[in-house]
Amino acid sequence: MTKKEAVKLLTLIESVYSHFLVKDETVLLWFQFCSEMDYEQVMAKLIKHIRKSPFPPAFTDIAVFPCEETHFPATLQEWMKKRRDRIEREGNQPKQIPIPEWHVEYSTRKSI
Repeated sequence: MTKKEAVKLLTLIESVYSHFLVKDETVLLWFQFCSEMDYEQVMAKLIKHIRKSPFPPAFTDIAVFPCEETHFPATLQEWMKKRRDRIEREGNQPKQIPIPEWHVEYSTRKSI
């Protein structure tokens, strides 16, 4: 987003919410972060906020920062494949935990 687009957003907020006055600090804050945000996405969030709320938005209500891409789905797929391979290797039989000596006489299961 450019500085000109940031001014448009702030002007829209000021015109919709008459009791909201844009201060110099607010403009400087928006200028500081505006290059990182997408104008269209911020405008969409602002319009949604205007439709829902009688109060002016806070910066965090309408700011849209890009998400960092992660490789989590690929990692998850790899984990699932390893799990399938392990189950096939070990079979679907549950492992039985050995019964302690003191419990053998009360158990219906035979000790291993």
